Amino acid sequence: MFKFSKEKLEEQANKLAQKSGKLIESGKLKLNISNLERDITQLKTELGDKLYTAYRSNVNAEADLMEICQKIDALYQQIDEIKAQLDNSQE
Repeated sequence: MFKFSKEKLEEQANKLAQKSGKLIESGKLKLNISNLERDITQLKTELGDKLYTAYRSNVNAEADLMEICQKIDALYQQIDEIKAQLDNSQE
């Protein structure tokens, strides 16, 4: 029959708990990326709407458009940082 020591079982349980924690953290980070990507899509839609409205009204909306572009850039930066965290956690 198999013989398991208490120490060996505790060691395996700790390893399993550690892996579970990493998977949960990874899932949270991936969900965060998805939420940021959704926000980027919404901002791009807003950008297009403002651009078209400015075109139709013959109004200069450069400042508004730049502000939205900067928000999009900031969200992409956040995504890059989260992806780096994911890469580090998988090592």
